[in-house]
Amino acid sequence: MWNIFKILNLITVLSSAYCWVTANIPVLFIMAVMDIAMFSCLLTLKIKFGFDRYIGRILLALTALLIWTVYNENIGMGMGFLVQYIPVFYLIALPHEYQLDLLKFVTKWLAVLLIPSLLIYWVTLFMNPAPLGTFVMEGYEPFYNYIFYIKDSFDYSLIIERFNAFFPEPGHLSMVCVFLMMANRFDFKKNPWMWVILTAVVFSFSLAGYLLTLIGFIMLKINSLTKGIVIASLIGIFVVGSINFAGGNNVINTLIIERLKFDQKKGIQGNNRFFDNTDFEFQKALKNGNYLTGVNGKTNMKLIGGAGFKIYLLWHGLIGAILVLALYLSLIPTKPNWHFTFAFLLMIILCFMQNAYPGWYAWIFPYVLGININSTSGLSKQLSDQSLLNSSYLY
Repeated sequence: MWNIFKILNLITVLSSAYCWVTANIPVLFIMAVMDIAMFSCLLTLKIKFGFDRYIGRILLALTALLIWTVYNENIGMGMGFLVQYIPVFYLIALPHEYQLDLLKFVTKWLAVLLIPSLLIYWVTLFMNPAPLGTFVMEGYEPFYNYIFYIKDSFDYSLIIERFNAFFPEPGHLSMVCVFLMMANRFDFKKNPWMWVILTAVVFSFSLAGYLLTLIGFIMLKINSLTKGIVIASLIGIFVVGSINFAGGNNVINTLIIERLKFDQKKGIQGNNRFFDNTDFEFQKALKNGNYLTGVNGKTNMKLIGGAGFKIYLLWHGLIGAILVLALYLSLIPTKPNWHFTFAFLLMIILCFMQNAYPGWYAWIFPYVLGININSTSGLSKQLSDQSLLNSSYLY
């Protein structure tokens, strides 16, 4: 049953980011089914569910979010939040060695699935193999379906097609990958499968993915002035080289560096997260005070589109965003590794600015496991657990 539980977690992570296989099934229905299935697995494993201050703190934060959402929006939205966050209790109830194994399993099998996806993507850059069909999802142009890879049929006139694997957007892919690398502390020696995941981020040409990967790596790995100077020098050489190579007409300069240029209206040139009407409604909400509670039910929400914090505030209000932050803070274990926890929380906040999906299991799973595995007590257990991690059943 433990292997089934691990598979359920992998499916839930992928489904939450709208993997094409489950993308047209209501995500809350999937989460409800997975909640029940995961709980059933844990019961057979005789995992103990206790109550302490840590659990009480999380319950308090979740209850506050639930009450506010029901009051401010509707009971359906409140139940939706509840269904999304229930697996938190399963993850923190797992013994330390099980948490390590679960993170390792999901990281490995995401990489395994990405290998054929990358190979097919590279083939399509030079050839036009016949797809096995089309995949249609509301809000997107049809995709050419290669099972492990769905290719957007819309012509963006880019130098190179961006890699999105089995997700509808490269940004979805990069989010899943970056948070998993962060949970694994960017430790490529301990988990070589992450090289595949890093490759996926590179070919996604996701500005947010690149920046989050760089920021996360620096926060965890740069612990001396010498390392800082070396990394800064390498980044400088890479940027200057990209700007000048082929007169700037190359994929890195076009899709990443040029998008970092300052723009008076958007902040940076690559900030394409909001529709024009979204900015209009957001500015109006700031003036009339609706930003506190959101404008859902007060305006035509169909005209508001995009991703990022503005969308979240318009839907759920600043109060809703603060309560979600409180929930993420409540998930910090009793004896945290503050350096790692602060770094991961900062990553969450930065990602929220561009892609505000804190209820996605692709966020919750790596965050909860990462901060618990790397807590003070968790790190002290890793040496004693090492022999167990090397045993065959953990794979």
